[in-house]
Amino acid sequence: MLADNAMPTDSTPSMLDKPLSPSRPVAGRRKQEDRTRESRQRLREATIAVLIERGYSGLTTKEVITRAGVSNGALMHHYASKMDLVVDATADVYEAATACGQHIAATPASRRDPVGGFVRDCVSVYFEWPFLAAVEILVVARTDRGLMEQIQPVMQCYRDVTNERWLGVFAEAGVPQEKASQVLNLTLNLVRGMAVNRLWQSDQKAQGALLEQWTDIARGMIAQT
Repeated sequence: MLADNAMPTDSTPSMLDKPLSPSRPVAGRRKQEDRTRESRQRLREATIAVLIERGYSGLTTKEVITRAGVSNGALMHHYASKMDLVVDATADVYEAATACGQHIAATPASRRDPVGGFVRDCVSVYFEWPFLAAVEILVVARTDRGLMEQIQPVMQCYRDVTNERWLGVFAEAGVPQEKASQVLNLTLNLVRGMAVNRLWQSDQKAQGALLEQWTDIARGMIAQT
C-alpha cells in the first residue's frame, strides 16, 4: 500500500511560500555576483508564482517585477526577453522536481519498494505545482517553435536524469532493466493522464484508489521476473 502521504495536498510550494529574507547589513560592499544571483532568483520565483496563479496568458513582466521587487531595468538587464525569463524559470521547476525525486529515491522505503517510490515521485510532480507551471509553458510551446526549441532540452534532461535514477533503484532491487523500463513508462503515463484530468475534475479519493490498484499490479509484474 502507498503511504498516507502519497497523495499530496494542494499546499503551496515551499520555494514560493517563503519569500526571500530582507537584506541584512553586512560589512563591506556585497559582491555584484551575489546581487545578480538574488535578483535573478527573485524574478524566476515571481514568474513561477504568476504562472501558477494566472497562467501564461496572464503572465506580464510588469506583474513579475512587482512581485519580485526589482526594477524594469533589472529585468531587462538579466533577461533579454519574456521567453528567456520563462525558460529560466521552467528550468527551476524541473530542478525542484529533480531534487524532490532524488530525495524520494534515496529513502529506505523506495529501496524496499521501488514501484511505490516511483509512484510517489510521479505524484509529487504531476499532482502538484511543478506540473501546473510546466503545462502552462507546454501549451504555448506546442505552437511556438522557438519556445519549444528552448524548453524541450530542459524537459528531456529532467526525464533522462529521472529515468536513470529510478532504473538504478530498480536494478538494486534485482529488477531487469527491460521490465523496469516498462513499469516506469506505464506508471508515468498513467499519472500524467490523471494529472491532466485533475485540471478540470479532481477526485483525490478515486485517484488514490486507482493508484493503489496500479501499484499492486506493477509490483506483481516485477515479481514475475
